[in-house]
Amino acid sequence: MQALTEFKKTNKLKIKHLDCGQNFKRRLAELGLFEDMEIEIIKNDNFGPLLIKILDSKIALGRGEAEKIYGEKN
Repeated sequence: MQALTEFKKTNKLKIKHLDCGQNFKRRLAELGLFEDMEIEIIKNDNFGPLLIKILDSKIALGRGEAEKIYGEKN
């Protein structure tokens, strides 16, 4: 299990753990990001926000936010 910031562009993975408070979990749920969701890393340049794809949506996450979300490759 690794933080989203450790995955490379085009990696497809499953969210395994959200290591954050209730407010951030609620925000992620509103965006459609839950544990066991499958996502794809669209952009991770090791600086700036990460861009991920969930279903048919693209979402930008700050690096600090992405470090609190853990997943595993499919």
